[in-house]
Amino acid sequence: MRKLTKLSLPWFYELLEKGECDIMDFKESLEDRDTFGKSIKNYSGSYDELARDAVAFANKKGGFLFIGIEDKNKEINPEFIYDDSKIFDLIKQVQDRTRPSITIVPHKLHVLDTDLLVLEIPFTTDLYSTTKGEYLIRSNNGNRAIQPNEMATILGEKGTIVYDQHTWNITKWQDETRVANLQKLIRLARPDSPYLKDNIDDFNDALSMSKETDDGILPTTTGVLFTGSDKALKEFPYAMVKYIRYFEDGTYRPYEWKGNLIEVADQCFAQLKAEIQSREMDFGLFHDTIEDYAEVVIRELLINALAHRDYSRQQIIEIRKYPAYLEFESPGLFPQGINIDNFLWKTNPRNPEIMDIFRAIKYAEKAGSGWDKVFTELLTKGKSLPIPEETETSVIFRVEAAVVSDKLIDLSHKYQQLTNRVPSVEQLLILQHLVTSGRSSRSELEKAKFVNAKQIQHALQELMDLELIESTGTRSGTRYIIHKKHIVSIKDKINYTKAKKQERARQKEAIIRYLDEIDTISNAEARDLLALPPGDVYYVSRLLNSLKNDGLIEIDTSSSPNKPRYRLNRK
Repeated sequence: MRKLTKLSLPWFYELLEKGECDIMDFKESLEDRDTFGKSIKNYSGSYDELARDAVAFANKKGGFLFIGIEDKNKEINPEFIYDDSKIFDLIKQVQDRTRPSITIVPHKLHVLDTDLLVLEIPFTTDLYSTTKGEYLIRSNNGNRAIQPNEMATILGEKGTIVYDQHTWNITKWQDETRVANLQKLIRLARPDSPYLKDNIDDFNDALSMSKETDDGILPTTTGVLFTGSDKALKEFPYAMVKYIRYFEDGTYRPYEWKGNLIEVADQCFAQLKAEIQSREMDFGLFHDTIEDYAEVVIRELLINALAHRDYSRQQIIEIRKYPAYLEFESPGLFPQGINIDNFLWKTNPRNPEIMDIFRAIKYAEKAGSGWDKVFTELLTKGKSLPIPEETETSVIFRVEAAVVSDKLIDLSHKYQQLTNRVPSVEQLLILQHLVTSGRSSRSELEKAKFVNAKQIQHALQELMDLELIESTGTRSGTRYIIHKKHIVSIKDKINYTKAKKQERARQKEAIIRYLDEIDTISNAEARDLLALPPGDVYYVSRLLNSLKNDGLIEIDTSSSPNKPRYRLNRK
């Protein structure tokens, strides 16, 4: 049985730091009648559990089961006994419980004078279940059932995700200078990186740049794109970025880079960075430097295009810069499960090994944080959000140069002055929505594009505590608006006054409806009805007097003059 992964102590300890995740699980022992590890009375359930884990890993992107590690504290189980004679029977027990039968590769890992058993479940394009009909998938640090509507999505994604590990039968494929450059970049990013190996074969294996096959050790798509020779890179004639800058007079200037991903990223980014234009803008008592396209935005969109494009398509990446906007077009549709509405907070890398190398050299952020930085940069500078478009063959992202909201910049600065930190993406999205719409309910904010409903309560509360926004209305009628302290322009003041007038009209209507069902109401009861604090006694008195002056209600003559009650004027 050939070895798919070379295990090492640095690799093991790095995974151990992460804890259980979507590629790893720990088992203290495997129960067995004859003691495989620490003997426990019930042994049959262990194989069933192991089969479920194997199915869940195989349906995701493969993974590792570490046998002999205590789950709670990640310590080595001193009673664990590695037994070669039982390993293949163990594998057969698991395979007998999976459909189709799952390939499992055993490894021995010697740690602190103890031999641990590591079971590797390789990635494949098949969909697996247990013999009991359980279709499972790994999710963070556990397994979950696959819903029927997800099966086609998972199968579709498994068919595309594997391409960065496609092997190529090329001899003398690697360029030593490019290998040295990649090692240098990794060392600069993290001197103690477990990817750094003394042996070139181990280095290639650690970064999935080569793979052992029946035809020998062959380069993967990832290996060729990062360290391949010019000859090897000819296998990818469409691994190219074409950049065209269009000028206002109708002329244009083309640029083109192809081949090695690091070289393409460096050269393209240098050109785009050199063209950045900035201007000083005043916002009340402070001023800010606003760039047409910030470095962080350019870098994230470029690396996103390089890392997530479909390298099986004979199509190039195109970047087009017009006087008012910049757009990146990347070959291939969104990966399964990602669309124009959820790309901010949902991740599903098309080429995970390529992305891992970009992260290892710090050309990319950790999973899920790249788009956060783009959104944060754009919104704090008062700009529009990126505009996504999915064509029949590609995904396009457009960012615009213009500042569209001075108010959003002002609010972002005030937040930073009060907290010494940048607002979260959820807070910026809330502020943007309120600046644009004027007023919104909680449910309307939750439905706003890209807002994460799970994060909204904390985001709203802090913005209210900082008096950047305020609420108006009560209960189901509660609406959120920009705080009156930040109303400056005539337009803002008019919108604020309109929102307050509309709220006052709803409160009057609530009192009238109440009196239509109940005979009378007092000031205190009106405050309870409108969910107003005790300090609003005078506000409610003015509200009741206004209704009385309009002839809609009258004082109940049987009530005390000091504590009047009101009833509907039915005349």
